[in-house]
Amino acid sequence: GGYMYQHIFFGWTAPPYARGEYYWDGRYTSLVNQTDTSTARAHFLLSQIPSLVPGGVDSLGGMNDIRVSPFGDVDSFRTYHGAYAQDSWRVSSYLTVNYGLRWDYFSREEERQAEQANMVPGPPAQYLIPSEWRTTPLSKSFVDNMAKDGIDLVYTDEFGSGLGKMPKTNFAPRVDAAYQLAEKYVLRTGYGLFYGGFENRGGNPSLAYNYPFQYTLIYQSPNDVAANRLGDGSLVGLDARNRIVLDPASVNANGLTLRGVEFDYKTPRYHSYNLTLQTEVLSNHSIEVGYVGTRGRHLETFTGMNNVRMLLPPGTNPQPYVQWPDFARGSLLVRTVGVSSYDSLQTKFERRYHGGLQFLLSYTLGTAKTNAGDSLSGGGVGGLRAPDVVGWDLANDVGLSGFHTKHAFVFSGNYDLPGHGPVLGGWRTNWVFTVYSGQAQTINCTPATGSGTGCYALVVGDPYAGSHNVDQFYNPAAFANPNPVATIGQTDFSPLGGQRSQVTGPPLRQLDLGIAKQIRISGQRQFEVRAEAFNLTNTPAFNLPGSLNFLDARNFASMTSMRNAPRQFQLGAKIHW
Repeated sequence: GGYMYQHIFFGWTAPPYARGEYYWDGRYTSLVNQTDTSTARAHFLLSQIPSLVPGGVDSLGGMNDIRVSPFGDVDSFRTYHGAYAQDSWRVSSYLTVNYGLRWDYFSREEERQAEQANMVPGPPAQYLIPSEWRTTPLSKSFVDNMAKDGIDLVYTDEFGSGLGKMPKTNFAPRVDAAYQLAEKYVLRTGYGLFYGGFENRGGNPSLAYNYPFQYTLIYQSPNDVAANRLGDGSLVGLDARNRIVLDPASVNANGLTLRGVEFDYKTPRYHSYNLTLQTEVLSNHSIEVGYVGTRGRHLETFTGMNNVRMLLPPGTNPQPYVQWPDFARGSLLVRTVGVSSYDSLQTKFERRYHGGLQFLLSYTLGTAKTNAGDSLSGGGVGGLRAPDVVGWDLANDVGLSGFHTKHAFVFSGNYDLPGHGPVLGGWRTNWVFTVYSGQAQTINCTPATGSGTGCYALVVGDPYAGSHNVDQFYNPAAFANPNPVATIGQTDFSPLGGQRSQVTGPPLRQLDLGIAKQIRISGQRQFEVRAEAFNLTNTPAFNLPGSLNFLDARNFASMTSMRNAPRQFQLGAKIHW
């Protein structure tokens, strides 16, 4: 058994406008309502400095937009406690069982100065701020918008700076067994529950970037003829940044982005199981055939919040149809509602080192599906189409995952070349030959079939017909758009399209080869020189195609970047003693 404790600190800084951002777009040096960006340099030269133009001149120009924010350093940390116990039971000379139990506790993401806030969608909808910040002034527009949209502003110290609950009963049983069926046949099986509490979601959403701890002040000219002014009425000149007071009470909260992490957080978990049969077919040669499966539940999913709650025809303004119309649509929210599955047939043929030769040949036929995607990238499979639309089931967005690889073949080994003497003796070669089928990719509808929702294109033909080359890997005629949303709130979900991840991209094929020579110096000391080639055949493996507008048949599904590196050679030498 054992126990583990970790305190993980990850401070970072990513302010939106740490040094300010300034705009001269040419509106003051163009015809009214006909902004010409080519005159932006002249616009910049008209910027006044109060020390040179006392009191300013309303018609002299100046920047038309300035944006500033606090520096925004974040001191985040998390803690982990883990304990386990395990034992082995030799039931008989033919059967051995290993079993154990693990317990995991993962804290929420906290902040050293407790500078965090959490938007809880509810019901009831609440905006949680640590109690120690109760005296921090809030802008009137923020407080008014909260009340108007039915969000309770709650100061609390009940949950620490993490502002939410975490499970404390993450018990994970694990068991495996090996049974000798006959002299050369062994059957192995196992099951384990694994928790994945520290998801790598980067800094988005970070509760430390919620208002009032992070915000942006924006000063814009009202039109093409009126000067831009700060809140005190002074002109926005070149020194405006030095005169802006960073005060959260000055923030205009209309359209403010809210961030949230699920209040009643469920720790992501994976149920893994396998069944494998191993046998020796020849002396020093064995074969394994097995099934390996995984089921993921409560996976972190970027559903967002304040999304539209019904289907809307294209062109409809979605803002009136969200939960909180006065705040940003699609605000950031992590929920543990994702699922995944992995099923595979795994085979292996292995020769143990004998007579100067060792090799391993493995092949996997697998399928990986999810509606969660990778927290940071998601690959090319797309996201959720209608996470908040009433009546829509997130299970409809389950499809091939970004790392799905249906076929995986690897042949690797080492061989001591025959030969004797100082010239022909001591040579050894090694190799790895890899073939992977393509990764999954989603083709979206073009143009959008609704407002505020996504859509996956329908497959109406063979996606791989036609040229199927670097210039056009998929067949544009194989895809079609569903009919768009016709009426507000319609319950026919066909405008959301077909299944996710309809296609798979190009394969990867690569051969790496090395050769080495050992020269005995004296005793146990040896000198070794080696040469290695990576991607020896210089076979290109392309990334997933881009330009996925299938209505633009000329440019559809072209591949312009590489998944692997071109052929590389490497020389090396070392001494063993």
